[in-house]
Amino acid sequence: MISREIFSKKSKHGYYFIIIAAALSALIHVISKPMLENSEYSVEINPIVMAFLIYFICGIFFTPLTKKSHAISKFGKKDWIFMGFIGGSEISALITYFYGLSTSTAVNASIFSNSEIIFGLIIAMLVFKEKLHIKECIPFSMIIIGMMVIPIGNDLVQNDLRLGNMVTGDLLIIFSGFLYAVDITLCKYVGDRFDVKRVTQIVSFVCATIAISIIALFQIPMDMDLSQLPGIIVMSVLGTGMSTLFFLVGLKLIGAVRTVLLYSTTSVFGVLFSGIILSETITTIDVISLVLVLAGIFLLRNKLAEGEHDENTLQENIQEKTPNRSRPIKRRNRISKTLMPKKISENIAFQGWIGAG
Repeated sequence: MISREIFSKKSKHGYYFIIIAAALSALIHVISKPMLENSEYSVEINPIVMAFLIYFICGIFFTPLTKKSHAISKFGKKDWIFMGFIGGSEISALITYFYGLSTSTAVNASIFSNSEIIFGLIIAMLVFKEKLHIKECIPFSMIIIGMMVIPIGNDLVQNDLRLGNMVTGDLLIIFSGFLYAVDITLCKYVGDRFDVKRVTQIVSFVCATIAISIIALFQIPMDMDLSQLPGIIVMSVLGTGMSTLFFLVGLKLIGAVRTVLLYSTTSVFGVLFSGIILSETITTIDVISLVLVLAGIFLLRNKLAEGEHDENTLQENIQEKTPNRSRPIKRRNRISKTLMPKKISENIAFQGWIGAG
């Protein structure tokens, strides 16, 4: 009874951590939008320059947190190659996102923020050659309609079916979701074997190195006002660094599926912050799109959460019935093989630490 009460309290705290992580992550949509636009009061920051600053500051933030992590010398040649690919896909995703956001709206960007789930699912199906069940096709379709069809269709109607700047921005943000899905798939290789804080630190510096190389190659001016620096620090430390840490804590307390499910509320916070802070108009169509996306994500992942709950429950029962520590380990291994979710489910749920960033 006591152990169950402690577990319940930890789970409750895990939910709080994930909700806070989602709210902090949503700040990126709102804070970056004004900086990417030229106005009388501030200088327009180039998306590549902003991406460099965010990753450089984030790498510095994670450096003191990696004292007890794996030493860099333990990374092999293949690990560094994967780090390079991960950094390339991640910096490409963020730069593409910023270019899209510069012509789109923060509300649309918030709705599109879960696009990597769809692309992650598609990549997982191609890699593991698995198919969606009929029950899973319905929520999958809801996400696509709410996240892509309705917002883009609405923008096309408003632009007389022409591919205007806003529609182009929407497509760029969605494409950034595909790049993030590739990033997540690659992270699975190193994320299973190394401490995530160390990986985040290295990937952040790799991304910053790639970005500064592009800046130097194309001689992009690093124009920015000192008044914009606090906003960039907030995006780096709170929107990326602290959001990732809270995500990791919640991931440990309540499990991967519930964590990613709750973290999807980032889109809700993004829409709310866009309306409150940026005074962007939130239409009925935006609300319908958001509801469809969240409902689809919930229905798609709720089934996976049941399998995770069953596995945890059986492991707890075995631990209570078998006080000998050597025996439960063997039995847990057998249970993991029989009740472990499918590879495709694990791949989607792995958005984990990198998803928070």
